[in-house]
Amino acid sequence: MTALRKFFSKKLQYSEPLARADDANGHALLSFFGEDGAAELEGLYAREHLGIVTLELKDYYSLRSPDQDILGPKIMDTLEYEAVREIPNIFHHARFLFSERIGFCCVFLAFIITEDVVAFANATQLFRIQVRERINKNLLSTTNGIGDVLAGHAYIPPRRQGPFSEVVFKAYCHSRRFASQPKELSSLPLYDEFRWILEKGKISTLYQPVIDFQHGDVIGWEAFSRGPRGGFFEPPQTLFQLAAELGCTFDLETLCRDKALQGLGPIGPHQKLFLNNFCNDASAPGFSASQLLDIIAPHGLTPQNVVLEFAERQGFRDMNLFYKAIENFRREGFAIAIDDVGSGDSSLHNLTQIRPDYIKIDISLIDGIDSNPYHRSMVETLVFLAGKLNASIIAVGIETDTELSSLVSMGVDGGQGNLIGPPAPAVSAKSVTIPAKAWYTPANTAGWHTFSPVRELVRPTCSVSPGTTVKEVKAMLADQLPQTSVAVVNACRPVGLLMQYTMDRHLSTQFGMSLYYHREVGRIMDSAPLVVDVETSVEEAAKAAMAREGTKIYDDILVTEKGRLIGAVSVQGMLDKLAEMQVELAKGANPLSGLPGNVVIEHEIEKRVKKRLTCGMIYVDLDNFKVYNDVFGFDRGDKIILLTARTLTRAVAEKGDARDFVGHVGGDDFIVLAEPDNVPAICDRVLELFAAEVPSLYRNEDIQRGYIVGKGRDGHIRKYSLVSLSLAVLDCSFDERFSMGRLSERVADVKKRAKDIEGNSCIREPFASS
Repeated sequence: MTALRKFFSKKLQYSEPLARADDANGHALLSFFGEDGAAELEGLYAREHLGIVTLELKDYYSLRSPDQDILGPKIMDTLEYEAVREIPNIFHHARFLFSERIGFCCVFLAFIITEDVVAFANATQLFRIQVRERINKNLLSTTNGIGDVLAGHAYIPPRRQGPFSEVVFKAYCHSRRFASQPKELSSLPLYDEFRWILEKGKISTLYQPVIDFQHGDVIGWEAFSRGPRGGFFEPPQTLFQLAAELGCTFDLETLCRDKALQGLGPIGPHQKLFLNNFCNDASAPGFSASQLLDIIAPHGLTPQNVVLEFAERQGFRDMNLFYKAIENFRREGFAIAIDDVGSGDSSLHNLTQIRPDYIKIDISLIDGIDSNPYHRSMVETLVFLAGKLNASIIAVGIETDTELSSLVSMGVDGGQGNLIGPPAPAVSAKSVTIPAKAWYTPANTAGWHTFSPVRELVRPTCSVSPGTTVKEVKAMLADQLPQTSVAVVNACRPVGLLMQYTMDRHLSTQFGMSLYYHREVGRIMDSAPLVVDVETSVEEAAKAAMAREGTKIYDDILVTEKGRLIGAVSVQGMLDKLAEMQVELAKGANPLSGLPGNVVIEHEIEKRVKKRLTCGMIYVDLDNFKVYNDVFGFDRGDKIILLTARTLTRAVAEKGDARDFVGHVGGDDFIVLAEPDNVPAICDRVLELFAAEVPSLYRNEDIQRGYIVGKGRDGHIRKYSLVSLSLAVLDCSFDERFSMGRLSERVADVKKRAKDIEGNSCIREPFASS
């Protein structure tokens, strides 16, 4: 099969005239799909309407020439990846089957057509536009060039054209011939429909409420534009993709904005309309704050009522011009939101340059956040960054109660989604009941700190002397992609740092080239960069980086060993590392309390053993908890568990210090590892807080008589006191004879004697390793 593929990969390269559509060529084409794929496709041919799409890069051979053995396949990998990624957004009238690489430069996509063939043909052209846009972003960074995508399509009706191998090859040839022929979009059926929509204003608007998580009130609505219902252009992405190809994005955006304003109706003085912006040209006529002021005024709106929303993946032709335009909008009082943050196209640099008022977390991170530790860690990081940027975090796509409660507990500021309110033709200001904050401990502040050194993240960096010119630095960075900074050193010791975006910002000013291009780098470098030793922990370095002034918060960190520069660490790399460690920690966290579980507890104990650190180990157990659970149910039992977690964490925060640790063994068992001097105050505060709070989880009559009636472990009905805490405290002085087995025995013994005492109790004893 391999030899056959190599032979036909050359034969199947497109050229005129096309190879005859005979059975041999058809079988050669099918060989690329493998036996199972070919059999599946032939089976579908018997009963389904099939469609194929071929994609190829018009300039493939010129783009691959610098490193043809390596770069060529990478380009095609990108083409296939971006194509498959975009299929769900475009082909609403067909079901995707599979993709396959044919030869060196063609991607073959197979579909079952579920509706009319014309819709499938129209989708193919929009598909070409979108895939071209996506792949060119990648080509610019890898080849410094751009290419054009050729897309063709063909229709295969069920069992009407002869042997399947011959039919599929005919369709393949037809598709590639169609792709190679020059076409005017105005000649396609979809063009006339698009012009009709634009000229007749056939756009409708749906409004989805955005609520704040503090009170549950509606703070605004996001406006979603739709084409004619049930038509090919109903999804907004198809409208804007064709508009971009025709060069009329701003015309379409103006129509959508006007429709959104007309349908809004009266809103409160502090409520907001979130308007999506798709235009990627900041110099477009009408992209100005003054014109927008004139447009919103007749609708009774002020700039404080409007939020301009831009997608994070949106690429502007001139980013510096865009940043200036954003500043003009902000000066007039308009707020700025960045959407799709966390979608995979993230740019920390853009966030710091734009400094948005709102950061909207992409739906991909919200989906399953209540159970996905990776998503939770990423959202934690974004909440932290938003605090540094003084921005509000909004979660998009909330579908379940557990997602909502998780986001509220994590400190997210607001949200939108079908759970809160689906997009609707009219605005609704109905408030939402916000769930009480569950006891949530972020993975990076749960008492477990990482001591991984930045050494693990150091990468080589360019270095220059203070006398190097800016011109030389710019050339150096251009030749050494993906380097984005240079360290300025004197006798191997760092004296400055220059980030590429800082250099570009200086050079892009009106007289920047004249002032700086031929001058020493010292004129524009940061002469006080953040420098850390190679053994500094990642956590400490990240805290230092986040403590810098806003304009430097995402600059690289220089790393030294014995005072000599050895490399640099990017903030993005540190955040990725912290997120990775948070994921590992979150995997072992208790799903109810959010406190670290047994894996981390054992790590904390082993750390103290290894360093011979004395500590007070407080083992916490609930008395009469099983009976309470049986009488009141598991939901109320969970509230007792959460109360205990909250009590322990608060007591340690108030009476302990940063070295103390709280963990959740499981069920109704907890553990605290504290400095010996802190133990008495912590224990007293725990018992005090618990005694004050636990009555709120009982009925009045239970509190008055001081007991409940329930069935014990022996099956007998009797009276049981209210739930209380037993604290078994061991003063541990670890030595080489320590064993976990011996520790467990001593804990069990002391805990038993504590539980024999009625009500809240505490017994403290020394622990001998032998």
